[in-house]
Amino acid sequence: MIITHSLSYYFGLCLILISQLTYATATDTWLASQRALFKQAQQALSNEDLETFQTLSAQLQDYPIAHYLRYAYLSSHLNQVTSADIHSFLIQYADTKLASKLRQAWLTQLGKKGDWKTFLTAYQPPQETLLQCYYLQARLQSETTLTASELEEVKQLWLTGQSQPSTCDLLFTYLYDNNLLTNDLHWQRIRLAMQKGNVQLAGYVAQKLPEADQAVVTLWQDMYQTPEIALKTFKQPDVPISREILLHGLKRLAREDVEAAYNYWETYKDQYTFTPLEKAEFYRYLALKAASEGHPKASECLTQIDKNLLTEEVYQVRLKIALTKLDWPAVTKLIQGLPADLKTKLSWQYWQGRALEQTEHLAEAEKLFETLAGNRDYYGFLAAQRLGKPYQFQFQPLEVLPDLQQQLLQNSGMVRARELFLVGLTEWARDEWQAILPTLTPLQLPAAALLAHQWGWHHQAIVTLTKAQLWDALNVRFPLAYSNIVHRYAESQSLKPAWVFAILRQESAYQEDARSSAGALGLMQLLPRTAAEVANKHQLELPNLADKTESLFNPELNIQLGTLYLRELLDRFQGNHLLVTAAYNAGPARAKLWAAQYACVPVDVWVELIPFQETRDYVQRVMSYTVIFENQLLVAGLGKKTLGPMPMEEVRKSGCQ
Repeated sequence: MIITHSLSYYFGLCLILISQLTYATATDTWLASQRALFKQAQQALSNEDLETFQTLSAQLQDYPIAHYLRYAYLSSHLNQVTSADIHSFLIQYADTKLASKLRQAWLTQLGKKGDWKTFLTAYQPPQETLLQCYYLQARLQSETTLTASELEEVKQLWLTGQSQPSTCDLLFTYLYDNNLLTNDLHWQRIRLAMQKGNVQLAGYVAQKLPEADQAVVTLWQDMYQTPEIALKTFKQPDVPISREILLHGLKRLAREDVEAAYNYWETYKDQYTFTPLEKAEFYRYLALKAASEGHPKASECLTQIDKNLLTEEVYQVRLKIALTKLDWPAVTKLIQGLPADLKTKLSWQYWQGRALEQTEHLAEAEKLFETLAGNRDYYGFLAAQRLGKPYQFQFQPLEVLPDLQQQLLQNSGMVRARELFLVGLTEWARDEWQAILPTLTPLQLPAAALLAHQWGWHHQAIVTLTKAQLWDALNVRFPLAYSNIVHRYAESQSLKPAWVFAILRQESAYQEDARSSAGALGLMQLLPRTAAEVANKHQLELPNLADKTESLFNPELNIQLGTLYLRELLDRFQGNHLLVTAAYNAGPARAKLWAAQYACVPVDVWVELIPFQETRDYVQRVMSYTVIFENQLLVAGLGKKTLGPMPMEEVRKSGCQ
């Protein structure tokens, strides 16, 4: 049977499609106007123009993130708003992070004012230490005594290796006044404090102990601060605390002087009854420290490590010792003795291939390199280079059904994340996104990643693909974001754009507001001091950098300064990209030291000998990412016609054999 449709059917279908398109266009237009109003309201609130703020807020009642404006107002005007206003917000948005943050701010203010009645009404566990102590203070004020569970909570707050906020002092005084802290609890806290290097706290806690115990703590403090002096005169009975202090001091000394630590260990290891495990662990610690400095004691200490303590880190040290000497038979022997799970790793397979190659087993080496060269990985690329074969990228473009993306956009959390990102509230957007991620199915994860990519939220796209374990979607994992900026400044400094992209990708994974624990900021993770020095040299405007302003979160300024700094380093290291990459992560002084220390080894060996695992991994990733970005540029028609090798210039000096 042949089914035919009348003209009116097709006309109706067209009307439906047109109406859907018209609705989508109208929605997009409305959202764009709401975003503009939202930003104006933000600015008005920042300027304390509350009349304008309220007028604009009234026009944003249906905007999906309007409550973020309400939160911003309440949290910045806690002294002016009523408890009812805050309670209303906390109830309406009870399950959101906004409510949690507002509650924390409000509780902090109530605690400072000593408004314990309101505090107890508003408090909800769990909370940070400051607010925990305020809560227990409030309970103590209202009940004059604490329950057994509350007393245990106070003890746990006290039992830490760091100083607690002053709001906890009243509670700790309560413990002391009621004789609730035993000598054993004091020693537990002293140990925690010494482990964290808080010697002053340890001394303070020790004041409540008998004089003999205080003398032991003083000895421990001396051992921490001047280990070699303390080790010279150490004469304590062979008891657990003496052995603990000795090991602490020996490890502290090993950080500065491996040879001296080893010699003192030889003196004390038979005088005190260290357990076999304590001995083995110390030998491992000493071996790793010695190896990181290229000290000859490393080999001797390695032989003393119990086989049950042989970690991959220990095997890596043994490999480094063999590679330093270019002892390829030793490399072969080491790899033959590896646990089965390590033998399958690409890194160990590569070094097995190199050892075979250097011991004239060329056919076996080539066969192993052939297998490795099929991997999109640092060692896979090295293997391909040794064979003179093209790199393999296993590129699978991320493609998802549009319907799946439309379904996701019905998710209110996804809509909020998008709008927060587009108005510049990226930190809040991340919170919304992280709340959504666990709820997404394996099919929805790639769709969500592609949405973020399409919005220009590349960091979150990468995070989502990682959760989905979709490693081959290179168009999303390694996007050519900020391409115009990167090309402009890379070319102005005669830098390879692919290498700049690789450093940017490794440093921040495209997170514009990235901030490291060391204080590095932005896409290329620049330290404010370094950025200021570069800016001054090139007479660039960098306002209020001393105050760590957010100017370094500006992508263009960050990339401009980052490329200028890379140019400085390249000039300093005679155009050696490998040394500059190491210097960018670990500092120029260390890169210079390593260049001199391992001046006569092949370039792949040089990378493997980098003492810091973080820097070694960093260099390997940047080298491999450079190749991937060269291919991305080639595919986009922005790069060279052929791919060159990883930018790993030899570090070898003249005169090497």
